[in-house]
Amino acid sequence: MPQRVFLHIGVPKTGTTFLQGVLWSQRDRAASQGLHLPLRSMHDHFLGSLDVRGLGGKPPHPADSAGAWDRLVEATRAHDGTVLISHELLSAASADQARKAVGWFGSDLEVHLVVTARDLLRQVTAEWQEHVKHRNTVSLEEFVRRVRDGAPERKGWFWLVQDYPGILQRWGSRLPASRLHVVTVPPKGAASDELWNRFAGVLGLDAGSFDLDASRANTSLGREQTEVLRQVNAALGDRLPFPGPYPAVAKDVLAHGALAGRAGQRLTLTDDDVAFARAEGARMVEQLDALGADVVGSLDDLLPSDEAAAAATSPEAYAVPGTDAMLTESVSAIADLLVALSEEKAEVGRLRGELDGLRGRGTREALRDAAGAARRRIGYPKR
Repeated sequence: MPQRVFLHIGVPKTGTTFLQGVLWSQRDRAASQGLHLPLRSMHDHFLGSLDVRGLGGKPPHPADSAGAWDRLVEATRAHDGTVLISHELLSAASADQARKAVGWFGSDLEVHLVVTARDLLRQVTAEWQEHVKHRNTVSLEEFVRRVRDGAPERKGWFWLVQDYPGILQRWGSRLPASRLHVVTVPPKGAASDELWNRFAGVLGLDAGSFDLDASRANTSLGREQTEVLRQVNAALGDRLPFPGPYPAVAKDVLAHGALAGRAGQRLTLTDDDVAFARAEGARMVEQLDALGADVVGSLDDLLPSDEAAAAATSPEAYAVPGTDAMLTESVSAIADLLVALSEEKAEVGRLRGELDGLRGRGTREALRDAAGAARRRIGYPKR
């Protein structure tokens, strides 16, 4: 049975994909240092986040999300040492859902919460971009208006997953402050490994022993590229629904594959909205300080400097890119999509050829060869 369980409950757009990628790609190294990731993959933790939020098994969500949190808890108890469960959408759980999720571990396990937090000035535009990557068609200007309207009572999706003090209060209502950990995302210009060093330190890992190049990044888009995707979402109508086929095609291939490699203008806010984001961020810093949580990094990281605020400000922040820029980005994206389609068809053809070859050699021979290959992969001796 593990001595400690760390629940990394978010939040979105704070380097969670990077941190998870480092750990899952080097899972054995983490285990050798006493940290275990239960079940098979990051997807299992995503399923657990659905189950916690009452969405398990409910269409259109995967059927195997039903009971996923129970499976994570059971797998957790099978390990010794320290266990980490990590998914950013756990931050969206209600107070009652979070309380029940923590309660599943019982009183014999030492549960800790970890929240990775970034300054609100960067989070507003990052969350809008992520909404567009999830098939949304709302403009940045309208998105910011909704964020501002929901701020006083912390209403709406943005505040559900970006109100750091509120998330810790919902999840940690029955935990001592010493088990609440806030890992701040360093400001722009900091060393590229600083976030990982902070996160690894909380978990008791030797940060320098991990290969950070092995992880995958959740790539950001520029202003023009995000607008192309937003207009594609509108043109799709009811086609390629989300949840459904949209992420694998539009998000992974179009957004991350074709558009992310293009240079684009930085997403910015107007003067007034920058001032709003800074004020709300300062308000959250005061609340976090009052909670007495363990801060790894500095709460000052959540307070953008005047220089950072100036760089994030533009009077043209919400203007739609011009026709020439949109045409250039769209044509380039089409070209990249054609290349991706060609490569995909070539791979399908190769696999079909292998399958035909296996059929021609006979089932018994194919099974014998497959068994031999499997033994070599996992180190079994030859028979």
